[in-house]
Amino acid sequence: MTAQATPGSAPTGPAPARRAPLGARPATRRRLRQPRAAVGFHSRLVSFLKLTLPLVAGALVLLVAVWPHLHQPTDRFKIGVSSVNLEEAATVKMVRPRFTGVDAANRPFVLTADDAMQQATDSNVVELQLPKGDVTLTNGSWVALTGETGQYYKDLQILDLSGSVNMFHDAGYEFRTATARFEMQTGGAQGNDRIEGQGPFGSIVAEGFRLVDKGAVVHFLGKSRLVIRRDLMTGPPK
Repeated sequence: MTAQATPGSAPTGPAPARRAPLGARPATRRRLRQPRAAVGFHSRLVSFLKLTLPLVAGALVLLVAVWPHLHQPTDRFKIGVSSVNLEEAATVKMVRPRFTGVDAANRPFVLTADDAMQQATDSNVVELQLPKGDVTLTNGSWVALTGETGQYYKDLQILDLSGSVNMFHDAGYEFRTATARFEMQTGGAQGNDRIEGQGPFGSIVAEGFRLVDKGAVVHFLGKSRLVIRRDLMTGPPK
């Protein structure tokens, strides 16, 4: 027997359950999955930053430390560190030194050099490179002295020259020898090596020399050879 509902009559029996629309289920699932996906992405991002941030910070610190060495200005004042031993520290070096003084007759003399070295500050001996001395003689004339090396005794005012020693006199004389000693205080000089000279009168070769009487007289020692040119001499021949 089948029940029929007539218009206007109330329905009999249990009411059918209302079903959700078919299209609403995927949306609900998506809403449920979205928080889970966001949480997973956030966790991965945090893990990535924990790994990369310390590396980036370390790279920046290294770059800051290395950068000044990679880009140094060429005009910056630089101070280098060099090793100095005790022997070098005890040596006094001078560039283009100049020594001046007067002799017993109050006549000036000047001694210069390219370089000078003194073993100790309280030493009286000065080693000279390319020394040159200018000495004023008794009659007002001058003598210039040069050599390759020299030793100047400050307390005695004595100059020892060696290596291509040359002496020039303002009267036109020039002498060459290997070694010579000059007494700056008295104006005397001497040498025991071969000496060659020339001047207005001619030329001379000897085994040594002595400069005495404050430069007024020169003695030539040992075997000597003097060549006099009469055409260069002034006055009547003697």
